[in-house]
Amino acid sequence: MMDYQRYQAETKVLKDKGVPFRFFDLDKNLPYVLMAAKTNQGTVYKLRMDLDDFPYDKPFVSTTEVLYTKSGKPMTDCSGHMHCLSSPYGTGICHYGGAWNPSISLYKVFIKCRLWLEMYELHLQTGMPIEYYLKEDKS
Repeated sequence: MMDYQRYQAETKVLKDKGVPFRFFDLDKNLPYVLMAAKTNQGTVYKLRMDLDDFPYDKPFVSTTEVLYTKSGKPMTDCSGHMHCLSSPYGTGICHYGGAWNPSISLYKVFIKCRLWLEMYELHLQTGMPIEYYLKEDKS
């Protein structure tokens, strides 16, 4: 569980970066933080980051509402093509894979999720899966 010093550091960074956020249940078994992420198109998504073993484990992140594919399918199951996970809250977002370490801040997780949301909105325009936008340049 996050100690008070880490909580203060995370709070300072989020405030300094202008991220709207609020922590919940920090003294309970399932602490979490809600953040608002505004995309370039102006859509605001609420993100929930579960902090039960943060910073030692990466936080599970999801939107607070289910997102839908361009074809109208709810994004409620794991999908490698769409880089999403099952979530009890909305649509789970893949963000750090196996590259996690305790020095990574919630702000960095927020940025990765914000980029995911931009790719999601590109998917809504083009129909291409999120993995299309994540392909490595092999040249």
